[in-house]
Amino acid sequence: MNEYETSAVSRIALYAAYRLAPEETAAKLPERLKTETLRALDATYEPPPRALSEAVLASGDRDLLARYAANDHLDEDVARELARRGDPVVGYALLTTRGRDDRTRAAVWASADPADPAWRTEVADRFIDGQMPEDLLRSALWAPFPEVVRNAVCRLAPYLPPWLVVDCALRILTALDPAAGRDELVSLAGDLPESDDGPGHYGPSTALRAAAEAADPVSALRDLRTDLGGRPQPRPDHDAWLVGLRFGAKNGAPGDVDWDTVRAEEARDPYSARAKIELARHPGCPPEIMAAAVRDGIHTSGACRLGPVPLSAALPPETPGDLAALLVHGIGAGWYAIDHVLDIAAPAGEVLHALHRLSPRRAGTDTDAVDAGSGPYRGPLPPALAPAVSRLVAPLGDDPEAWVCLYKLVARFRGTCRELVAAAVEQASAQRATGSPATWTKPLEAKFPAEAPEGGRTRLYVLLAAAPEPVQRAVIPALDPRAIQHLTVYYPLSAAVRAHLYTVGGTPVALANAAHWEMPADVVHGLLDLDDPEVNAHLYDFGAIAQEERVRICAGRPRDGSDRVVAISPALVDLLARTSPATRRNWLLAALDSGDPALVRAMLGRTRLHTDAGRIRAAIGLWRRHGPDAVAALLIETEFPGRRPAAKHPFPPATHTLLRRAQASPETGQALLRDALAAARTPDAVTRYLLRGGAAERLEHVEAEYGIDLPWDHLVAVDRETPLPPRLLEALVERADCPRPLLAAFLSRTPLPSRMLDVEWVNAALDDGRLHTEDLIRVGTPASSVVPFLTRPIAAGTPAADAGPSARTQVLAIMADLGFDRADPEHWAVALHLLPEFTATVPELLSVTVSITG
Repeated sequence: MNEYETSAVSRIALYAAYRLAPEETAAKLPERLKTETLRALDATYEPPPRALSEAVLASGDRDLLARYAANDHLDEDVARELARRGDPVVGYALLTTRGRDDRTRAAVWASADPADPAWRTEVADRFIDGQMPEDLLRSALWAPFPEVVRNAVCRLAPYLPPWLVVDCALRILTALDPAAGRDELVSLAGDLPESDDGPGHYGPSTALRAAAEAADPVSALRDLRTDLGGRPQPRPDHDAWLVGLRFGAKNGAPGDVDWDTVRAEEARDPYSARAKIELARHPGCPPEIMAAAVRDGIHTSGACRLGPVPLSAALPPETPGDLAALLVHGIGAGWYAIDHVLDIAAPAGEVLHALHRLSPRRAGTDTDAVDAGSGPYRGPLPPALAPAVSRLVAPLGDDPEAWVCLYKLVARFRGTCRELVAAAVEQASAQRATGSPATWTKPLEAKFPAEAPEGGRTRLYVLLAAAPEPVQRAVIPALDPRAIQHLTVYYPLSAAVRAHLYTVGGTPVALANAAHWEMPADVVHGLLDLDDPEVNAHLYDFGAIAQEERVRICAGRPRDGSDRVVAISPALVDLLARTSPATRRNWLLAALDSGDPALVRAMLGRTRLHTDAGRIRAAIGLWRRHGPDAVAALLIETEFPGRRPAAKHPFPPATHTLLRRAQASPETGQALLRDALAAARTPDAVTRYLLRGGAAERLEHVEAEYGIDLPWDHLVAVDRETPLPPRLLEALVERADCPRPLLAAFLSRTPLPSRMLDVEWVNAALDDGRLHTEDLIRVGTPASSVVPFLTRPIAAGTPAADAGPSARTQVLAIMADLGFDRADPEHWAVALHLLPEFTATVPELLSVTVSITG
């Protein structure tokens, strides 16, 4: 194992020790296993066990506590408890760990002792060495060390409110000898940035110099701070919150927000979009800041934190940002009533775009964290919105011309949704009155495969998808072919509406619908039920249909199971003739039993049949549907799509001999072939085939071409008599139905890799009960690869009869049998020391540990 793997194994084993040891023993492990515990606490991707956390906290060991203080998984309440202990080493760890709460850092400084030299060497000196990142330095503004405060002020000055700089100077001044105070004020004023390339603090610098010349510098500073925007009564917690906003802190304001100071800070140096979003969450947020939060933050990852924004403050020109994005947040969060939005929000196109985005994606489709509305597969509008939208489109009725007019208007229409509908109805009526009814401009044909709709089309579709079914049946057939395709592929039309469209539009509509891989199952089933050869070919190419459906289509069997034959489209033959066997061999092998000469030729031209069983199945299918002449024609065929004309026949001489012998006896030939197939499929014959070499490839060939399940019982019996070759056994255990005896056999003979992610079959087999934890613990090697499973819970849903005892129960029983004393820290220490290089099983590790410890 490399260093990383050794470290991971040691950490996992240590965690197991804390979980398996009795409580009183776990409390002793930090002392006996201090080095290992320190290393484990460095891990950030997995929280330490509760027993480890409690033992470290109870130990009082400074090194362990400091390491735990820096762990990302430390609870903030526990962190503040540690802070209040007043240990400088632990305090420094809490102060310098990102993600710690501001209240925790404040508790550290509140517990600091300026008179303790350790606090100066461990904390103060390290905070003024110039290496501390600015976001970690801000808590030092309230430190009880003047030199730390001074350093923080100088480095953070561009981010600080002017009055806060003066407040910090006051704290520095009161901690110094009065004689040195004036010089310190002048020095501090000179160290503050005063350049034109940033928001320099001219005010504070001037104030500090003026105070240095005053008779009473302290009183002068207290007077000057109010001139710089500070309140008469300082609010340190509020000031800390304001500074935190500059660094992305998401703590709520302590009490009421002082909006005057917020405005002053925004005017001095505008807040980031993230900070404005946090400000907008607080009651009383000024409209201009709220509008800026929407404008600057609606497209950021922090937009989900926006609080309720009044609709009046969200409409252009107040918020010239993305109205649709805000409406998605606002309507989805319940800020805005949908009827009110339809009444006053404009332009209508943005509102309809928001409604499109609020139509949920269909289950199983890609779900990005932020749906920009480009996701093509939409479900119906949420029940809270659908009735209002249905009422909105009621004036359009089932008049296709009114809907076409709406589509033509929506892109440039600046009014509300209700005004858009009224304008569309009025325009349709006016055009009819002049004898020039509205028609679709520049109609587009369907595309194969389908492409998601964009722009004004989505605005039309979201309304049509919410319209009553009679309206859909009347309007959709009058749209252009691209619109019909979009609505059938990407929108939740009912089965009745789809059937109506197929009836009215015929095969072209069904073909356009059968043009995408990710259509819902009910739509695919509806298309398959048509039993249309052309639609079947399209679904074969563009539809996510199951392999059994591909087999049925190639065999010409109807969906209803009747005896009639569904024709094979030439398009399907052409598709198979260009299908790549490297990526879609299953498409080709669906024609294996089809008995269709053209499909079989296309299949043989694109992929080789590796087994006698596969070749015999192809011949039986041809004989069954077209008689022995079809088999004879295949044997003399010289042209196969995708193969060179001069290439050898795809069937080897032995298969030719068998098929010609069958042809010689037409009455019994098919039975002869069936007997030959049955002989090739016997458990013994399948096993012999698998044992010839190339285990993984031959296993794939059996599963693809034999048409039967693997003979697991026979394979288990053979393995008991003579162990199966390692490569074959390795390939078998990867199968989801591999039985427990073979899984256990593989574990007993083959060391597991150090990374259990490399053997996903182990977790899968444990989850479904095919493998028991007892198997893994007793025979799995090396022990280091098995240790992660020692405290593994039984997977939810595993049948009780298949689950077996839990891993914990198993390992505790083994420990008791072998005399491993889990109450003795020394036993745990020796076992953990041996583990990384130990190559045998867990029980053997425990036995060796017992023998060493005497």
